[in-house]
Amino acid sequence: MAQSKSLSAISDVPLEEHRKADNSEEENNTSSEANPKEQYTVLSEKEKVFYIFIASLVTLLGPVSSDIYYPALDLLSKDLNVSKTQMSLTITAFMVNAPCTATCFEKLMINWNLQVAQAVAPLLTASVSDLKGRRPVFVVCLTIYIIVSVALALQSSFPALITLRCLQSLGSSGVAGISSATTADVITRAERGRYLVYTSLGWTIGPAIGPIIGGILVQYLGWRSIFWFLTILGGIILVLILGFLQETCRVIVGDGSVPPPRWNQPVLALLRPKHRVSPNHQSLVTFRRRPGVFDSVRLVATKQFGFLILFSTFIMCGWNVILSCIPFLFESKYNFNALQVGLAYIPFAVGGLTARWTCGTWTDRNFKRHGRLAGVEIVRNQQSKHMLLKIPLEKARIEIILPMAFLWFVCLIAYSWLMQYDVHVSAPLVVMFFLGNATAGTSNVLSMLIIDLHSHQPATAMAALNIVRYGASAGAVAATIPLINTIGIGWTGTLFALIGLVSSPVLWVVYIHGHDWRRAKESTEQ
Repeated sequence: MAQSKSLSAISDVPLEEHRKADNSEEENNTSSEANPKEQYTVLSEKEKVFYIFIASLVTLLGPVSSDIYYPALDLLSKDLNVSKTQMSLTITAFMVNAPCTATCFEKLMINWNLQVAQAVAPLLTASVSDLKGRRPVFVVCLTIYIIVSVALALQSSFPALITLRCLQSLGSSGVAGISSATTADVITRAERGRYLVYTSLGWTIGPAIGPIIGGILVQYLGWRSIFWFLTILGGIILVLILGFLQETCRVIVGDGSVPPPRWNQPVLALLRPKHRVSPNHQSLVTFRRRPGVFDSVRLVATKQFGFLILFSTFIMCGWNVILSCIPFLFESKYNFNALQVGLAYIPFAVGGLTARWTCGTWTDRNFKRHGRLAGVEIVRNQQSKHMLLKIPLEKARIEIILPMAFLWFVCLIAYSWLMQYDVHVSAPLVVMFFLGNATAGTSNVLSMLIIDLHSHQPATAMAALNIVRYGASAGAVAATIPLINTIGIGWTGTLFALIGLVSSPVLWVVYIHGHDWRRAKESTEQ
């Protein structure tokens, strides 16, 4: 009986000696885990929300910079004396949206811009942010973005325009996945669901507000005002980062108690240093092997990551196809102008934001349920490696991903066929709300699981994910208009939904075997 009670105590409350025995590296690294009774971060709830919000503002730059540009195309083509087809290259320099009339040279240019903007930038910045911190990468990329935006406002030639647009994309693409890494730095796995609204802020509301702001600016102030606006937006975000954003990278600050170097501290901390708790150096993450530029490429080749990234890529393809054809479809079917097209994105954006209260809350509750089943007590702001090895993270996340993905398949097919026929505009807009909710839920929880499995290098993991899925979605977007012209929007949407459905069994493979794979890998590395 005494032995039974002892075993029960061990399973319910992780003891200090078990913590020490499990205090070893994650993945290919050696990381020191905090005592299970110690907090995951010393930051208050308000500080965590504020820092995540600032980091998430950076994700606004990509979609806003791209979509704000649409209303200015006609004016720019006249002022620079170039065709609309040539002007469309300045969009592909940012988001690789290929026009169906592009020449072979233009397609080559598009592919080059894709490689630079979507692949090279994350490769260069992800490993640096995991090793040197989030703030330095934010500052460098935003500085590049601001300088290029000023140059765009002052230029008067087409070659300069397309070159600078590509450089502008480098500035925003380099930080695309670092906001998610910032969230992983300060939020435990059990609580990340309710922060979905912040981490998905950019791509949910960016496409909605971009064309609206662009239409107003072009109408009253001319096309150069667009780039001055982007300069100001980038400047505001840079000021917030320089002035208020604390370094969160656990390699640098651990649980937030270890002070970073003075050069990596915000101005507010230098002017008004607050009382700090004693530094907990045991919470610092250390690397056995120095992170490199190609770590993201190596991750893609791993078994569990490969299955997850395959499904995520097909979801991203369908999502980008829908977003990219909204202007074309609503302009041709409902005679929408640029401002009305921007408003048409709002249901999708609102649906994405509501995922925090639907999918996000559901995600956290399901994680706690699996914790109880594993005999682990989930305490807010506390996390240990011993606990994470006992809880099947893969099952906890995929049980949310699968129903949201099937909702996404249904909504995508429904939206596509509504746009195929002459129905009232309210019908596709209502479906877009649910499509936005399902897209945000599926995409964010997939990203969450990938970060869960690579918590020692969250930015590198997101870079690996983005390299593959953005590259594939670029090809899907390029094929959208030809597909719609050939088989119609109804069958085009159905095709992408079926591709995602056919790929969904890979999630079941991870669901069944993922936990065993992770524990086997952990025991091998020990």
